[in-house]
Amino acid sequence: MSPGARRLLVGGLALVLFAATVLGQGIELPRDVPPFNQAYTDGPDAWGDCALGTEGCPDQVCTTGCLTTAFASVLAYYGVELSVAPEESCTGRARSGMNPGILNDWLRANGAYGRCVQDPVGNCCLVWGRLPDGVELTFHVNRSDVGLNPVASVVIDHALRQGRPIVAGVHWGASCHGDTGQTEDCHWVVLTGKTADTYSIIDPYNADPASPYGIRTTLDAGVHGAYVIDRFVVVEYSSTASTAAQASQSAGEAEPERPSEPSALVLLAALALVAALVLLVTATGNEAAP
Repeated sequence: MSPGARRLLVGGLALVLFAATVLGQGIELPRDVPPFNQAYTDGPDAWGDCALGTEGCPDQVCTTGCLTTAFASVLAYYGVELSVAPEESCTGRARSGMNPGILNDWLRANGAYGRCVQDPVGNCCLVWGRLPDGVELTFHVNRSDVGLNPVASVVIDHALRQGRPIVAGVHWGASCHGDTGQTEDCHWVVLTGKTADTYSIIDPYNADPASPYGIRTTLDAGVHGAYVIDRFVVVEYSSTASTAAQASQSAGEAEPERPSEPSALVLLAALALVAALVLLVTATGNEAAP
């Protein structure tokens, strides 16, 4: 190998190593997502036995409230607090703050449950557009039966790097629990980070009725089994940011920009990987030339 080709090869390998190191770094949200347990039925202000939905829906938070519980965790992460009057509260007392019980009461009082095809009676399904003001959702589908396809993985990683939790519908077998015939979105979890190729999640189902806390685990070790994502929702909350922006602008201050270092670093790594491939191809071509 000529000295020039050798230098190109060494440079290409160095860039590959740099790109692999950066792209392999873990992803963490900037703060913890509070874990809630939908099956919390035995304790102060327990919410598991509270009725879910309206118009005679027979469900309870402990049985089918995984999505409501997941959103309670994400809204608590964003610092959202709600208030419910005594007549709206499952406990019969006025409450404020954020947990699955308070969120469920608020959703019921604000017409945020609607009728789904699988509902035998009543309004048992969350109406996405009636979540609290300031919640912004972006919907995505994972088109794979065995894991995450590359596009879904890139979207999820980018959202997590930007500090946005993911609420994901998952399945873990040929069909959901029971005899519903449902094969997708059997359960809902919150994606909170990533280490190597493994996503960390909060599973909102904890079989301990005395614990208000969900289970911190990984996507491949969920409470029900190894989860496969069906669809997922990137959740943002903008009311606080909008209020702060308006206040700063009225005071003559410039609106602060969001940190973009993580995304820039990943872009740099991707460019380094492309450059490495070019160098390696060039080195190989030079070596093969007569």
